[in-house]
Amino acid sequence: MLLLLFMEMELADQYLDRVGQLPPAPTIATQLLGLFSEPDRDIDRAVNLIAHDPVLTGEVLKRCNSASSSGAEPIGDMFHAVTHLGFYEVYCVVTALVASRALSLAPRGSGLDVGKLWEHSVTTAVAASALARHAGESEAIGFTAGLLHDVGKLILASVEPAAYGKILGQGGTWWGPGLAEAETGALRVSHSLVGAQLLVRWGLPASVVAPVLQHHQIAPALESLALLSAVVHLADSLAHGLKDGAAGTPETSSGSLTAMCILRLEPAQLPDLMAEIAAGLKHVEGLLQMAA
Repeated sequence: MLLLLFMEMELADQYLDRVGQLPPAPTIATQLLGLFSEPDRDIDRAVNLIAHDPVLTGEVLKRCNSASSSGAEPIGDMFHAVTHLGFYEVYCVVTALVASRALSLAPRGSGLDVGKLWEHSVTTAVAASALARHAGESEAIGFTAGLLHDVGKLILASVEPAAYGKILGQGGTWWGPGLAEAETGALRVSHSLVGAQLLVRWGLPASVVAPVLQHHQIAPALESLALLSAVVHLADSLAHGLKDGAAGTPETSSGSLTAMCILRLEPAQLPDLMAEIAAGLKHVEGLLQMAA
């Protein structure tokens, strides 16, 4: 089993090596994520980290101002943005902006709908942050893993556009285990593993990498990270149910039922969770739209 995983990881690395230009590591987002583990978060340090990237700073301020209520005082600097919106909200904007830079990897003709992928990724991120909060885990880690859980699709579509387009053209394989199985059958590797390998290269922590790797199948071997993996697994399913009305949502999916068991959630709690996620999406509308 370990030998098979090692071989698959090598293959995933080969796919990554074939990408003409990988998106740069999200260094700022990774450093900001590290601040969440500190008991006393240093706002000045967070502001200085973001300010090192003038383009990113400008985009964050633009989005913060466009999302602010009409008539509110314009947000003119990052310190004002952090104190006005909150550290977590600004972190989400920064992470979304950095992650959206990977969207250009998907070429035309690959069959991958980038707009739909981004909408699903944002919905999953919001759902994962809500589930992480309920589970007593880090909302920031849940959001980050949820936002990046499908980044491997962009890699596969970039390297094998024709083959990946054919996979996506098969009925019922846009999402879920069916897609992962189709990818492995045709390309010998899944987007979950390729995405996880990219995050390893980017230097993201295991608490983010493991949920991305396991978002279609939670591995008992990584029990210490089972809660976060269950969070992203269930968030992925809830996001599809919320946006697509997809079959295989928690009431019928055995994998999601397993995740619910790990998270100690009952089916009766799902309607309230879905309402909370919908409210969360409305709250961040305008902040997390696809970068132009």
